[in-house]
Amino acid sequence: MIVNGIEIDLANLEKPLLLVSEEDELLFLQLIQPTIEQELIQCQLALSTRKSISLVKDIWLAMYRDREKLYVNSGHAMLYPIRLILFELVTQAEYFQRLAKKSRGDECLSLIYAVILLQFVLQWLKDRFSGNKEVYGALKRLYRVSDDELSKEPSCETREQKIAQAIAVKAIRFEVRENNQEFASLLYQSYNLIVFLHSKANEGDVKESILPSLRHLAEPLNLFYQERYTTNNPSFTG
Repeated sequence: MIVNGIEIDLANLEKPLLLVSEEDELLFLQLIQPTIEQELIQCQLALSTRKSISLVKDIWLAMYRDREKLYVNSGHAMLYPIRLILFELVTQAEYFQRLAKKSRGDECLSLIYAVILLQFVLQWLKDRFSGNKEVYGALKRLYRVSDDELSKEPSCETREQKIAQAIAVKAIRFEVRENNQEFASLLYQSYNLIVFLHSKANEGDVKESILPSLRHLAEPLNLFYQERYTTNNPSFTG
């Protein structure tokens, strides 16, 4: 399948962070392809590379199957340190738990929640680290594909790339800790927006799937990126 101008084999994503059954692997594949085909351009960061789509799968599974009942594959986790820290930051947040309660057992709703949450987090990190060449260089591989990494597995990474990832993980932890209120606000706003999208998808007498309905809600999604609300200021700020 062509994603971001690059051919990506959705059946051959990165190794999962969580222990996942073959049934759930197949279910995700059946869900993610039509989701990408819906051309959800407002969520292009979350759906742009093998790395980001693999992280969407991790978050989806944690929502769909209950994070507390799943186990992290420690061997795989060591291969993807940035992916692991982002997974932990999202799934340990209070608002993730609220959303998970709403979507547990609903595979489609869990997927949309996972895509939007990851999109917001990646956008926040992109804004935060765009001026930090070292950290941004490691982080951008989540959502920007380059020819030299299309066929590389983590075991083939250079020593410099591994060091860069370690530095990025440390920087992300520090940034979230130092801006804890803003990060919590980001997740809170994404929570509110998801609730809004869900209500829109179920308006009227006929309830429709939330997947195609997202195509018609570009305005509120675009507004979020243009003017993000934070708890530090009771107004929209850039």
